[in-house]
Amino acid sequence: MIGRRGRLHYVTLIFLVTALVAFFGLPGESFAKKKKIPEDLVMSATGDAAPVTLSHKNHSKEQGLKCTACHPKVFKMKNGKTAKKYGPLTMVAMEEGKYCGKCHDGKESFGVKDEKECVKCHVKK
Repeated sequence: MIGRRGRLHYVTLIFLVTALVAFFGLPGESFAKKKKIPEDLVMSATGDAAPVTLSHKNHSKEQGLKCTACHPKVFKMKNGKTAKKYGPLTMVAMEEGKYCGKCHDGKESFGVKDEKECVKCHVKK
């Protein structure tokens, strides 16, 4: 039989374990499963080209990429901070292997230099 003091320790332990699981998630649970995947990001400063919509869902859930594949080395977490730190997100920069061009190089994924692939990112609404 557990005494009053023992029950208090048991309740405290259960509370701490519950709080840790709520905060950190279960062992092996990925960041994408614990956190809500951000909404699509629309980039409309594309000159004469149609706007670009970046789908976090496509890149994380459908392509199986972790957030750390892009953040924070390629893109800062807060919208607008990347361009302030590294310069504007231009096609020239991407063709040099920066930003989206880091993976979209024609080897790892479809390339930003291939004109027939433009419609995959630049989608007219």
